[in-house]
Order: sequence, then C-alpha cells, then structure tokens
Amino acid sequence: MYLVTRPEPKQAASANAFAQAGLNASVVALQRIQHAPHAAVNVTEWVNQHSDGILIVTSTAAVDALRSAGEHTNMQLPASLHVVAVGKSTAKALGVFTNAVITPEQENSDGVLSLPRLRDCADQRILLLKGKGGRTRIQDELLSRGARLTIFDVYERKPLAAPVLSQPIDWEAISGIVATSGEQAQCLINEYKAQTLSQFRWLTVSERIAEQLRQQGIQQVGICPQANDPSLIAWIKDNWE
Repeated sequence: MYLVTRPEPKQAASANAFAQAGLNASVVALQRIQHAPHAAVNVTEWVNQHSDGILIVTSTAAVDALRSAGEHTNMQLPASLHVVAVGKSTAKALGVFTNAVITPEQENSDGVLSLPRLRDCADQRILLLKGKGGRTRIQDELLSRGARLTIFDVYERKPLAAPVLSQPIDWEAISGIVATSGEQAQCLINEYKAQTLSQFRWLTVSERIAEQLRQQGIQQVGICPQANDPSLIAWIKDNWE
C-alpha cells in the first residue's frame, strides 16, 4: 500500500488513478481549498488593461478559483495574452479559457523562470496567480529581473478538522509515501506523529522538498520531476514495484 497526500479537491481523482493503475493506495486529504471572492473579475480587469501581458498560473487550484467565480463573468483570455502554466495538469485545466498555454519542461518554479519569454522581462506586465502563503520564488525572481508584476492570491489552503482517507491506512502494509509539495509533506508529518514516517521511503517532486524531508530524518527520498498522477504512477512502477 502507498500513502499519498493530496489536497481535498484532488483526492478522488488521485485515488481513482492509482486504483486503475493497479496500485493499492490510501489517499489522504489534510487540507481544503478556499477560493478568493471575485478572482475572475479581478483577472478580467487586469487582462482588459494588459491584453499583451503575461499571465502565470501556478496550480490547478488557481484555475479552479477562476472557474468557480467565472460562471457569472464569461471570462475569456485574448489570443494576444501569453499564458504560462507551471505544469501540464494546470495547462489542461486552463483549456476552458484558452488552448494557447506555455508549459515548461521542468514543471516547477525554476522551470517557469527558465522560459525564454521570462528570462528577459524588464518592464513586462505580468500577472501571477497563486495561493496565499505559498512560495515566493517566482515573484522574487521576476521582480529582480525588472518585471512590472501584479500578484493575485486566488485561493488559500485551510486545514481540515480531521484527515479524510480514500481508504483506511494499513501501516503494516505501507511501502512508500508520496507528497507533491513541501506543505503537504509537513502536514502529513505533523498529523501522524505517532508513526515513525522516517522509516518509510518517500517520493516527492523536487530536490528542495527532498532536502526538507532529509532535514527531518527521512533519508530514502525519490524525486519524480512531474507532480501529476500518471507521472507519479509511472515512477513508482519503474522504481518501487
């Protein structure tokens, strides 16, 4: 059995993906996503003023915030707008607004920052859609490059009163733990203090998160370069099965 941590909106899809792949997994949700009000209205106003700018969307949760608010706004993204998604899942979710989405090969902050259009972005109007309290790597680097940056926090992660499990955890059968963000990993460690999580092998999606885990005594850490379910499942089958 694998223990996989996902925020509540992604839990069911991940549980289904692992099951269809023939992998026994308990997918645990420790956080819910709260969307910011008027997200789509604020984005529409910015896009109308800067239709040739760059829009960076950091996660599917940010897209969901636009979709939940956008039902009453008929939001459209013009073809002149350059839209960047951190990963393929986010790009796919953006398909309701546009099919012209740029996705870096390395699906993380560093991958976004390495895109040619963002390497030289002095005086470029950029809108960054992110979660409240998330990492500041992208915004810090864009500002240092001279971008004219606007930031909208369009969602916030809130702790659930209790973990929500796709199926009960059989600790005796756990053969690996999957966490696709540092925040999710820390929530899992905090929640299951009674278990010695350092005894298990872990899978995450960046060297930064892997190092965070090592600093807490977790030494067996694999890195999958992409955070979507098919990539995680393929990595597990290639390396752990």
